[in-house]
Amino acid sequence: MSDLKATVAERPDGFHVEGYERIEYDFAFIDNIFDTARSDLADCYRRWGRCLAVMDLNIFNVYGQQMQKYFDHYNIELDIHKTMIGEKAKSIDTFLSIVDSMNKFGIYRKVRGPDMDLRDPRAPCRMH
Repeated sequence: MSDLKATVAERPDGFHVEGYERIEYDFAFIDNIFDTARSDLADCYRRWGRCLAVMDLNIFNVYGQQMQKYFDHYNIELDIHKTMIGEKAKSIDTFLSIVDSMNKFGIYRKVRGPDMDLRDPRAPCRMH
């Protein structure tokens, strides 16, 4: 869950802005997550019927085919954005290529509407 708080106070020579965002969420480790007998991951994406995965080439080389088979099994479209690895790849160009993939895919960071509230703890997979 995200909780953004900020204050602005006037000063004689300008303004003082102070803010923070508390972010809190849990991780669950699930063995064999791409086993088609387990629907845990598919349940997170079923309502949209699609998934964008951002990963480096090493991860893709290990899990890419397995991921594709898994999402195909559940009839969920999978787009994979592959990045380079290492310190030299940590650049604004790499960042912008990820943003471009997100825009092309149609990622919406803020979810609106009662039927799309992923902050609900009863949702099978929540966005934070």
